[in-house]
Amino acid sequence: MGFHGREWWTRPASAALALATLSIPASPFDVAQGDPEFIEGAAQPSAPFLDLAPDFASAIAAAVGPNAAASVAFAPEQQRLQVEVVRLLAARGVRVVENGEGARVSAECSTNLRERACAAEIRRGDDRRVAITTRARDRGQNADEAPVVAIELRPIYGQRRAMLDVADAGDRLLVLTPESVSLVANDAAGARSIASRPIETSRVWPRDVRGRLRVAGSAFEAFLPGVTCRGTVAPFALACADESEPWPLGLANSGIAPSRNAFSTPDGFTFYEAAALGGGRWLAVGERGVLTLVDARGRSAARADAADHLAGFPDSCAGDAPYVVADARAPDANADALRLFRVEGAHLV
Repeated sequence: MGFHGREWWTRPASAALALATLSIPASPFDVAQGDPEFIEGAAQPSAPFLDLAPDFASAIAAAVGPNAAASVAFAPEQQRLQVEVVRLLAARGVRVVENGEGARVSAECSTNLRERACAAEIRRGDDRRVAITTRARDRGQNADEAPVVAIELRPIYGQRRAMLDVADAGDRLLVLTPESVSLVANDAAGARSIASRPIETSRVWPRDVRGRLRVAGSAFEAFLPGVTCRGTVAPFALACADESEPWPLGLANSGIAPSRNAFSTPDGFTFYEAAALGGGRWLAVGERGVLTLVDARGRSAARADAADHLAGFPDSCAGDAPYVVADARAPDANADALRLFRVEGAHLV
């Protein structure tokens, strides 16, 4: 759960998310950000959304107002849909103009996991309104197309204190923070902390402290920079020692030394995160936050895009190749972007 390279945990709240790959018939997927439930496909032909045009035009007309002027802009690949919506707006009394007079309508249609949706942002001066029209996906739609992999995020647990890792412990959750390990119940009454044990150490944490939990039956371990803790779920107990041990990443490492936030392999390769690709290969976030392919001998084989965090799915539901999800700061935005990659040889697709 930890991130390197920026003060991620200064945000007012933190949340644990479950990330899973889903095989669905849809167009190729690139970036999902903002609402974790909405997974936007790549460019699609406008024809699948023409049946939404009448309701969508009515929603836009209601937001713009009667006898009002508006300019309308759709994504370039949805010009056919734009022509139809403009025609329907005119029939509903909206005067569509080419220049910036009146309201500005920016619209786009796409498909998520459950439905097809058209959304429009209507701006007039400082006033901003949103018009949305949705329709449930037809389960038989695109049934003959080859499935592709998308991602879905599901909230697990949230709290205001920074969380470094979360792990299942039977019918409970273990939550690791820089100060403690908490036992969380998640039942009909909701997720809530029912017990907590402090991490007793003389270490001073680095600015971007990181941590990892490993659970084996009723026993668990917590790994932090220069500190290893061992405990049991029942009874809930924890004991910590100022010692470094390899973290359970799969890729050989010597743990994180005190005051640092990076790992090193026996061959001296420094990395922040690693995801297994199968066949002894790995994709790692190397120094300076660059995605790096590591071969079965532990050697850096190729470099790719920048990233802060990643998770791997070597046995994904698609089955044709391993997939990884990388997280990075979205360009020119105070937000993060999740990118889904398929690994083919030494390339990320």
